[in-house]
Formats: sequence, structure tokens, C-alpha cells
Amino acid sequence: MPTSGSWDYSVTALQVITSAAEDIGAIANGQSLDSDDLATMLRTLNLLVKQWQGTSDKFPGLKVWTRQRLVIFPVSDQARYLIGPASTDDRASVNSLATTLGAAKADSATAITVTSTTGMTAADVIGFVTTAGTLGWSTISSVDSATGLTIAANSIGVAASGNVVYTYTSKAQRFVELEAASLRDNSSVGQPIDISLAVYTDVQQYEAVVQKLASGDPTAILIEPQRLNTAVTMNFAAANMYRTLRLTVIYPSEDYDNAAGSDDIAYPQEYFAALEWELARRCAPKFGRVWTADLQQQWVVAVQEGINFNPADTHLHFEPGRDMTDIGSPFTRP
Repeated sequence: MPTSGSWDYSVTALQVITSAAEDIGAIANGQSLDSDDLATMLRTLNLLVKQWQGTSDKFPGLKVWTRQRLVIFPVSDQARYLIGPASTDDRASVNSLATTLGAAKADSATAITVTSTTGMTAADVIGFVTTAGTLGWSTISSVDSATGLTIAANSIGVAASGNVVYTYTSKAQRFVELEAASLRDNSSVGQPIDISLAVYTDVQQYEAVVQKLASGDPTAILIEPQRLNTAVTMNFAAANMYRTLRLTVIYPSEDYDNAAGSDDIAYPQEYFAALEWELARRCAPKFGRVWTADLQQQWVVAVQEGINFNPADTHLHFEPGRDMTDIGSPFTRP
């Protein structure tokens, strides 16, 4: 008998919710949840995936699919940047490109020649390193050829041929974990150089910096997650617009906000069962269901097998003086 020859199995939020409801006997197989019960379980699913983002559960390998390389574009003499869609004082993205001007840009010119327009689309944000040493921004109106594009009316100023051009499609999200940081020198766009940055692990390390707004290349950064944004503070204010911050981060889990549960689950296939059984465990008391030993065993199998994926990306975690399981982890509860 031939096999399917496909590897694209996916599930929706509704399918995970329905399976979890069947697991605890909230509905019989083949039945559907009413709208109120669906809303309850969808809300719980969102709370669950938001709690699982980041690496606080001590299993960073579980989050490798949410790893992103994020670029923060500098603002002259600015040291602190707020990263997230609610931010108004910075520009950062995970889908950025860098190229160079193929011909000089006049003061407020809209017809632009670049080395390559590959990857650019209309409505992308575009920035030019100017001869004044600043970074000016506009929007792409149209991509006209392999090297030509039109931008919106602007007062960016003059930029010389060969100057770096940055583009991106959408702003970065508030990230929940930082894994690595570097300063990327884009003086040669085709062969950028990354210089490793230190990451302050204690706010007192940053507070010990004597002259926090001195102009120069950063050597260390402080990361402070906030409610709507993540604050990134450098120990020097940006001076060179050819040098961007490149952060390897763990992105947040996506929302499931379709009331009918039709959103696809934004997890790899190997974690579908873990989501199903953790959702069942959290919803059992909401539906007056007893969490039995048999259900616990099913939960352990599904979740523990989820833990064991990507073992090369995980690490052991020991805390001297702690002789009990970390109950804050959804994967290590008894």
C-alpha cells in the first residue's frame, strides 16, 4: 500500500481544543463544544502558549523554531531603543535587507538606483545613510527594475553613491529572550563583520557606566522586557550609521484570536500532542473533571517526549540548595 508522500500535517486551535476536551470527557468523540466552552478553552490555550514562550521552563531547545535574527537600526546619538510594534522611537526588524546606492541620491529625489532590489517590495520601509552621517527613512512606492525603485516624497537629504541602504517589511515584535548580541559593521554589505557584544546580566552593571550618553560604538547592552516593548540600552550612544545591532532572540508565540478557532497552530508537529495534553490538564477543573492517574500518565508521555526534541539545544540546570522540582515549569510538575 503506498504511503502518503506528504509531510505537511497541521492542526488548528479548534482541533487541539476539541482533542483536549475529548481527553477529559468534556465532550464525547464527534461532538462539538458550545460557543461558551470554546471561548473558555481558547482563552486558556492563549494563556498557555504565552506562558511557554521564552526559556523560563529550562528547556531552551523547545523554542528553537521561534529563534529570530533581529536588526536594530541606529539613531544618531541615541543609546536606548524600544523594540516592539508599540514603539515609536526606533526601527527594528527580523526581515531586513542591506544594499548600496548605485548612484547618488539628490536632496529629495524619489527615483533611486541601488545595487540590487532583490527582496524589496512596494510599501517596504527604506533607509539611507546620508553624507551628513545620519540615517533617513522613507517608504518604497514601487520596485521598477533590478536596480531601480521609486520612494515616497522625502526630505532625507543627499546620499552618495555606494552609501548603505537598509530596507525592511515590518517592525519587530517585543522579544522575550536574548540569546546573543553583536555589532554588525555593514561597511562592506556583501561581507559584513560581526563584533560580539557583552550583555549586562545585572542592571547595576549598566548603572556603573559613568558616562552613559557618550558617543561611540557600543561594547555592551542591557535588555529590559516591558509590557508592550523590550528596551535595549547600549553603553554608548550610536555614532556610526553603518553599524547595526544584530540580536539573536526568542520571538513570542503567536496569538490564537479567531473566535472559531480556525487559526493554525504555530508550533512544529512534534509539539501538537504536548499542547493538547497540557491544555486538557489546565481545563479539567474548569469543566469539573477529575484529573486521574491515567490522564496524568498520558500527560507525562506527551509532554516528556516533547521535552526530548532538539536535545542538542538544551542544557542541564542546577540550583545549589534547591531540592525540589521547579513548579514554575509546565514540563517539570509532578
